[in-house]
Amino acid sequence: MNQQFAAVMYSYGPKDTIKIEPINRPQVSPGKVIVQISAAGINPLDWKLRDGVLKYLFPLTLPCVLGGEFAGKIVEVGDGVTTFNIGDRVIGKPINRGAFAETIEITPDQLILTPDDLDDSIAATLPVAGLTAWTGLFDIGELKSGQRVLIQGAAGGVGSLAVPLAHRAGATVIATASQKNRDYVKSLGATEVINYNDPDALSAIKDVDLVLDLVGGKSLAALWNTLAPNGRMVSSVAVDIAENQPGRGLFFQMKYDRAVLSTIAKDIAKGEIPFSPPREFDLTDISLALDSVKSGGSRGKAVIRMK
Repeated sequence: MNQQFAAVMYSYGPKDTIKIEPINRPQVSPGKVIVQISAAGINPLDWKLRDGVLKYLFPLTLPCVLGGEFAGKIVEVGDGVTTFNIGDRVIGKPINRGAFAETIEITPDQLILTPDDLDDSIAATLPVAGLTAWTGLFDIGELKSGQRVLIQGAAGGVGSLAVPLAHRAGATVIATASQKNRDYVKSLGATEVINYNDPDALSAIKDVDLVLDLVGGKSLAALWNTLAPNGRMVSSVAVDIAENQPGRGLFFQMKYDRAVLSTIAKDIAKGEIPFSPPREFDLTDISLALDSVKSGGSRGKAVIRMK
């Protein structure tokens, strides 16, 4: 079969810019593999790219296929590939997107093996959320056992992994979330959950060693006041954070690390890191799925589940 269905984006904008249609199926090249995608994770970056919010920072060559993470099965192996075989279940983080399709061509260095006991829907959500959480907490935030960390936006895709990762590392976790998600975030390992709609409760928090901000916006002003004298804030969304507090604030982007991703996936499969199943959408509902992530307020992540 030489064609596959994909979500093809033709122009910027929130409405009627993505069409589900047949496109040419990729042909395997030397040094690459073809993966049949079972599920593709959806991230805020996807709707921001669709809407054109980031078109000057990340210009797209249109038409294109979005989607920056997936899980699936290898169905073809190119000449020279020795690290993976046909039939291997894999988790992928493609450099140039393209995961909102039935198959994708990719290099082996962008893949890890999926643990046997891990469902593809969960596996597909891990590259971006897991590695963003890890980068912010440990690579950039340098969080240590015994320290206090405040995670802003703890019920979302990244936050719901950052909380248990920080808790497991021996940190005391303070989290912000909506009232409806309080018990959920507590179950992930947070010692204290602050309603982000209650500025008085947030202002009472002091002596935090690290703030991991996953929300940005007006809440940053209150977050600075929670820091200990030598505390720092790292943000995955506030690009200008360093301008506000030089030396104390740092914007960061996810660092891709196959070993870390593999460890996170294995520990979730073994039940050592709590994780809720994502919300599932069909490929034909891609616009609805992107709007769901855009609206915020939901627990965890969403995925496109291929048939």
